Amino acid sequence: MNRRISELLALAAFSCALASTVAAAKELDQFTDRLLVLQYYAGGYRAVDRAPGPTKVDAVLDARMNELLDELARALDDERPDTLDERDLLVRKAFQHRYLPELITPYEEWVKHEAPVPLYKVRDKGIFGHAVDYDDMRLTWYIELSPIVRAGGVLIGIDKLGHFLAQGFQYYERYRELGRSVPEAPRYPIIRQYGHEQELGQLGIATGGVYSYADLASNWSGMLFFLALFDDVDAEGERHARFFAQSADGSYQRVRDFHWVEWISSDWDEVLNPAGIEQRELFDKVSANLRRRPGARGARRKSICQHYRDDPAAFLGPHRPLRPRATYAVPERGERVAPYALDVRAICGE
Repeated sequence: MNRRISELLALAAFSCALASTVAAAKELDQFTDRLLVLQYYAGGYRAVDRAPGPTKVDAVLDARMNELLDELARALDDERPDTLDERDLLVRKAFQHRYLPELITPYEEWVKHEAPVPLYKVRDKGIFGHAVDYDDMRLTWYIELSPIVRAGGVLIGIDKLGHFLAQGFQYYERYRELGRSVPEAPRYPIIRQYGHEQELGQLGIATGGVYSYADLASNWSGMLFFLALFDDVDAEGERHARFFAQSADGSYQRVRDFHWVEWISSDWDEVLNPAGIEQRELFDKVSANLRRRPGARGARRKSICQHYRDDPAAFLGPHRPLRPRATYAVPERGERVAPYALDVRAICGE
């Protein structure tokens, strides 16, 4: 067997093994211990060992994104791409995983394993534990919940950072493809439908039974980020200045810094922007978990619903107004396929 065939077979085996663990959407639990997480990021909860203070988290996350932009700048300077396709290839190399760009982003993996920032993850699958099983959540049952971080002032699962860079780039590629035949304004509804189809597939309903509007919001922002790398963007009234300017000699210069606060919105928080659940049985089990006291039978610790009812405003936390879902999704279609909203306000009552 020649070396090339061996390499291809090894890569196929690696991809299959890895895809089996990450192909499903990563669920997260932003409900359990939410008050403690919010308290930490407000500076009032115990310090996380070797992690920066909560006010410094954005600086750490921003700095890494700016390093990636600088790496892209060096590649642009070295390669001097002649076409948009050649330029996009350099962008892909800067931000995407080499073999599984739709499922893994190096940045999300860096946040999870290397970044000196506090992450929070609940034990025992949190609200997706207890009676919830494989029949309810399919492949997602075997995948750990995504850790939670506060970035740009918003509590998010770190999977949203991956959506921003992975699905955001897919949206961008689709947008560029449509540009060959479709005027700018009609492209946006097509992109929103594209995201809906992803949530029906392996990034949502097909593998986990959950339809995430927060995922769709982060996908949309990611597309705008990639559009804004080289051009000023005005997408249906949302404006972003370009990151790179091109000189007359064809070289590129980075003209501004990246800050997550510009891109992350409260729509990325799945407590504030509830996901939809496809099956009533899973919804009922998760609802029961929100009402269940943690610990052994007869435990006195409060349930999620009790914490919420004690002070709804504190539980939801400070946040900016949410955008209409039609900005980044096709909500009427999402509600048809996943009609049971994982909304603490409705489940626990106000």
